Amino acid sequence: MESTAAVRVAEPGSREFDAACIDLWAAAVAARDGRPEDPAVRARAAEKFAAGRVAFVVAPGADGAVRGFALVTTPGSGGGASPSDAAYLSLLAVDPSAQGGGLGRALLVAAVQEARAAGHEHCMLHALEDNAPALRLYRSAGFRPVGEPFPHALSGRPTRTYVV
Repeated sequence: MESTAAVRVAEPGSREFDAACIDLWAAAVAARDGRPEDPAVRARAAEKFAAGRVAFVVAPGADGAVRGFALVTTPGSGGGASPSDAAYLSLLAVDPSAQGGGLGRALLVAAVQEARAAGHEHCMLHALEDNAPALRLYRSAGFRPVGEPFPHALSGRPTRTYVV
């Protein structure tokens, strides 16, 4: 089981891990969906990394490779129905080989804590309605659905906004 000690808070302005995190995001989405990596997924992740940051937490492995990360961006950057002060948990990914050991939870908890420390009482995220493991994690951390499902910008799959 991973602990929060495995998570490192990066300076919001730091770009040190961006490329590795974008690579991890593209690989994790491909693994989740059982498809080859999609250049559009990579491009959208790069756009999210270019947005204003509230918090950024990473989990580097012993070899220095990024095993997971969570990126929280400024209120309004995620769109949708949410409290006006809600920071947006834009991306959360764990290397598929490291999933199931608590690292995702450690990243989520640290990201929400950092957003609150930055003055944001609420955090929001968008989750695919068919991503059961992610939904279990988010619900267990106190996130609750708001609004109606909407089509994901890239895949068209039903997606919902969650707020904590």
